[in-house]
Amino acid sequence: MKLEGSFRSFLKDIVNLNDTRFQTAKDGIGVMKRFLQNDEVFGDYFISVTPQGSFRQETIIKPVDSKKEFDVDILFEMKKVDGWEPEDYPRKLAVQLRKLSRYEKKVDTKGKTRCVTIDYESDFHIDLVPAIDSGVGMVVMNKITNDFEPTDGDGYAEWFERQNAITGKKHLIKVIRLIKYLRDSKGEFDIKSIFLTTMIGNLVTNSDATVIQYSDLPTSLVTLLSRLDVYLQANPNVPVVKNPVLESENFNRNLPQEDYREFRDCIHRYSKLAADAYSEQDEVRSLELWQDLFGEDFAGPVMSQTLSTSKYVTSVRDFLDEYSSEEEDLQTKYGIQYSPSGHTFKIDTWIEQNGFMGNFLGKLLYLQREHRPVYRVVDSDITGTYSVMWKIKNSGNEAKSLGKLRGEIHKDQGYKKREGEKPLFSGVHRVECFAIKDGVCVAKDEMYIKIP
Repeated sequence: MKLEGSFRSFLKDIVNLNDTRFQTAKDGIGVMKRFLQNDEVFGDYFISVTPQGSFRQETIIKPVDSKKEFDVDILFEMKKVDGWEPEDYPRKLAVQLRKLSRYEKKVDTKGKTRCVTIDYESDFHIDLVPAIDSGVGMVVMNKITNDFEPTDGDGYAEWFERQNAITGKKHLIKVIRLIKYLRDSKGEFDIKSIFLTTMIGNLVTNSDATVIQYSDLPTSLVTLLSRLDVYLQANPNVPVVKNPVLESENFNRNLPQEDYREFRDCIHRYSKLAADAYSEQDEVRSLELWQDLFGEDFAGPVMSQTLSTSKYVTSVRDFLDEYSSEEEDLQTKYGIQYSPSGHTFKIDTWIEQNGFMGNFLGKLLYLQREHRPVYRVVDSDITGTYSVMWKIKNSGNEAKSLGKLRGEIHKDQGYKKREGEKPLFSGVHRVECFAIKDGVCVAKDEMYIKIP
């Protein structure tokens, strides 16, 4: 199953670079820009600074290991300096940075050939790459070989934006983040991000714009993992992966065959596991398979706490069929016909605990009795004015003995949301939401909740 809510929470809470780190990186870029603009040597030659790499492509992720840094690449475009050799640009840039007391001990090259690295006290560093316009294109400087080397960061970014636009809703970006998370969290393969990003980006074709491979994130992940697996299995040796906008640049350079083999084997396993989790119709088993791929953090904090106790794990197929005289039918009760029109319409659940709201948690929730669920419409492409109605059907001996099986249809409480009752009854419960427009139900969605 897709478990889209779990994917949303997993990206937001576990995978994505958190707001604090993102702001720290933005501040660092601003500081570098001001330094370069005002420096006594480089100020007169300053043109611009532009983020590059995963920060610009938005594929950057939060470090899995809190002790590891994340990096931000910045292209420093400047005017050509008469009399300077290629090696002079990065070397003199490092000299100027070290003249400032706050950077004196933070400037390093870390064995890198084209950039100057500035280590910050937090868990990130900036790689500053000087570049000039050679007249036939941008070039960077290799201080080891003392050569100018062609580059086209803007062209690459534009290519990636086009590929991402085909998938819609940034699904290419999110898939790459998820695969990078697998790389970093599992530690089973070691492939550079630019190689990975380009290879996956190449799997998106113009013809995809007319199909549904990218209708949502789980579908996009299974689609691109499958394509990547097919490509890798057809290439037992390291393939040539060129820069799509710079024919002379190969991103597979210096990639050992053994590292590639490990990557190839891992994607083969991951692709099958993702496909199995996606096609599994039992919500609990599907969740277990997704967790086999991504780890227990995939389920979200509330799910993880309750799934550890196996007696709480119950399939939606076990939803009890107790009849409730209070259960209402939309057409019988209100004369509203159900006529789906292919709209996107999805609900999810917030959890309120101790007066605070948590995260959206997904389609199959495992909650404790002290939680208060708040159901909300989270995605809809229905245009114009429409209203929503809700139905909550309880099950289980506790609700049955108290005459609380329910199933009444209620109007919305405003803002397209409905607060769940408290206390919650033990059992599996179904929540339905109906979108009503012009007296017709044009879309609906449902979810299930398990209460121990």
